[in-house]
Amino acid sequence: MPELLHNSDFLVALGFSIGAVLGSFLNVCAYRIPIGKSIIMPASHCPNCGLNIPWYSNLPIVSWLIQKGQANCCSFRIPYRYWLVELLVGFAYAYFAYQYSKDFDLLQLVTHVVFTFLMIVVAVVDLETMTIPDRFSVGGAVFGVLFSFCFPEIHVEVYNPIWIDHLSSGITSLLGMLVGSALLYWIGAIAYIVFGRDALGEGDVKLLGCVGAFCGWQGAVFAIFGGALLGTILILPIMIFQKVRRIEQANEDMEISWGAEIPFGPFLAMAGLFYLIYFSESVDNWLNPIQSIF
Repeated sequence: MPELLHNSDFLVALGFSIGAVLGSFLNVCAYRIPIGKSIIMPASHCPNCGLNIPWYSNLPIVSWLIQKGQANCCSFRIPYRYWLVELLVGFAYAYFAYQYSKDFDLLQLVTHVVFTFLMIVVAVVDLETMTIPDRFSVGGAVFGVLFSFCFPEIHVEVYNPIWIDHLSSGITSLLGMLVGSALLYWIGAIAYIVFGRDALGEGDVKLLGCVGAFCGWQGAVFAIFGGALLGTILILPIMIFQKVRRIEQANEDMEISWGAEIPFGPFLAMAGLFYLIYFSESVDNWLNPIQSIF
């Protein structure tokens, strides 16, 4: 077994398997939490007819493919989202496991796994319900601060005396939470004054606090502007395509139009993940001189 833990192929396969299982659990959270149902009881059941789902029909990724997205118990069509989320989390965790086999330490692995789970479940819930549950945004922010205090390597280089490093890391996380939330709050407040309507939801402000707690104020700032850029890149072509195609009158209520409410949480979450996984070093090098001014 110790030899397998140093085998990158085994770790990648293990990471994908664990990610797919957690992706299945994430789907449960995304479905049940917004409607106030327990994520533990009752057992997995069909949302249409209510019959319990046997284990062999509840295997992540595989069952959906075998059943071709069709429930065995009734005519219910299982949304593509279930399969896509399981696949996405599986690939993400496989990537983290591969990085762990190369240069990640265990703390980096845990941080990436927890933060990715939080961001994906937030994105899924916000896309479907236009809400972000506090247990993920506020709960994630509090957990991020406490986690940073317990494991200072997340934010600072560890020296002696060690208690200073714990305190410094906790303060860095708390600062990231407060700066991120405050900055997005004021952006939303100014947008309300200019446009006369709410441009950002309270859930987005809390979510950015969670991003800042894990990624520091640099990650929070990146998530704001990166999220806005991602939203523009993804939404604008859809709007242009709709105009060019001239969608039929019966489907006009499904259009994404100017002024329509579009959830910002998924784009904040995506930008936060991009920062943590790919851009943290380059963004920090660019933004850190700002901190020295103060």
